[in-house]
Amino acid sequence: MTLTTVYKKTSETKYMTPACSVAMLFHILSIATIIVVPAIVGFYTRNLWVSEMTYYEQPDVSFKYNLIVQLQNTGGESKLWSTWSYYNTLVQDLLSVPSVSVDDRDTDRDGVTDQLNITLQFQDLKDIKSCQTLLIFQYKLSELCDLVMETPLYITSTVTDQGVVVLGDLSLQQRQTLQPHNPHTVYNSSLIQDPSLLQSYDIVEILTSISERTLSTKLDELYSTCSPSEHFTVSYIINIPQQSIRYEPGFWEAMKYAWIQYITLLVIARYVVCAVRTFVFQNMILTTLRQNKEKSS
Repeated sequence: MTLTTVYKKTSETKYMTPACSVAMLFHILSIATIIVVPAIVGFYTRNLWVSEMTYYEQPDVSFKYNLIVQLQNTGGESKLWSTWSYYNTLVQDLLSVPSVSVDDRDTDRDGVTDQLNITLQFQDLKDIKSCQTLLIFQYKLSELCDLVMETPLYITSTVTDQGVVVLGDLSLQQRQTLQPHNPHTVYNSSLIQDPSLLQSYDIVEILTSISERTLSTKLDELYSTCSPSEHFTVSYIINIPQQSIRYEPGFWEAMKYAWIQYITLLVIARYVVCAVRTFVFQNMILTTLRQNKEKSS
């Protein structure tokens, strides 16, 4: 047999106290605790206000067809070449001109280069023991942070045969966070602005200039191997994966994450404080006037 509720009676208990009393002070402190404690806890855990965040983006990287290469054989002799004719004139006695081929590959056909293959082939060079190459690239970000810069890669390899292959991932090095939607073009200038300066340039000076940058790139070398070849050949296979970009969030983005954390802590604080308040008032630990009011329906 099914039973139906035809009448119900509930009661409401009120605890009253004068404005100037210990119970009123406890009531005010409990409300203040619910509001203030979550902010204090969030602040001291150092995560309430986010000052740095990350996002992922695949950069648009292109080879600028500017490079300097230096080879050294087992006899200690050096061979040099660059794409700057002025520099080649200065080192004419040591000059060895390679054939250069560049292959841009967009494997997923999204309009962004996924891999760069750069090959240098030299004629009539033997017994090479080391190779140092400086390659110049254009590096762009556009999704959240607007970054355009000319960036070099310096790659040094030990050679044991007539061919060397270096495979690695291009990665961004940040010493400071980027600001979203704020153009960053401070490094969008030629590393060697005046070709005549090449007379005094050396690799050490160029690397020193690179090390002083707050934004630069490096090659995370995955593999390096030597192989036999009819002519001395240097091949660089550079993958361009998605990069982890550190940026400074705007006010509203930081506020959103702060508010989420604050509300989460607020719920916990309210649960604990309400449990304490229930215990204190129901057990009449503080002096109050209790009034019961019945409700019928």
